[in-house]
Amino acid sequence: MEGGLRIIVADDHPLFSEAIAEQIESSLSGARCECVDTLDGALARLEAGEADLLVLDWDMPGMEGLASIRNLRERFPAVPMVILSGFINSIGTDEILACGVQGLVPKSMSGKAITSAISVVLNGGTYMPAHAKAAGMTLPARANGSAKASAGLTTREIEVLHCLSEGLTNKEIARRLGLQEVTIKMHTSRLFGKLGVRNRVQAVSLAISDGLLEQL
Repeated sequence: MEGGLRIIVADDHPLFSEAIAEQIESSLSGARCECVDTLDGALARLEAGEADLLVLDWDMPGMEGLASIRNLRERFPAVPMVILSGFINSIGTDEILACGVQGLVPKSMSGKAITSAISVVLNGGTYMPAHAKAAGMTLPARANGSAKASAGLTTREIEVLHCLSEGLTNKEIARRLGLQEVTIKMHTSRLFGKLGVRNRVQAVSLAISDGLLEQL
């Protein structure tokens, strides 16, 4: 694959998009990602001719389902498009394919598997969830000790990790889980220690790479 690929990652959860971008850039030689958090942001980059691929969240500000997808395909037919969604079962793959989308990827897949799916699209193929099961594209965790650490996470720590991937603050996580903010700080600290990371971005990046978000 040639270098210099320009990839737009459009998702309104910054930690998730940054972690995906980091995974793509580390896996695809020469790839450069730019993260945006609205459909308008993605449109601006596309209109400027600054994309060889669009990775787009199905549920984000400005998105209106298939109508938005059809509009994008009509305006930018030469730019391959991969749709990311946390609600993959509620999206009709036939309708997505009919709109000209080249990839439909569950957010719960590991970062390596997402990057593999993107590679399929960049090489002219089509990627859908059923293909992932048939091809076994969910790759094993990295051999750097993180798999052992992930095995020791509690259910609560996995819940906190999911909340971190959505970009929630400690206060918002506490409200969602019905806990005190100081308790969330304790869980986050323990989570970082078990994963061997220093901050939220590193934690979410590792979670995506190793498929930890699939555990809940």
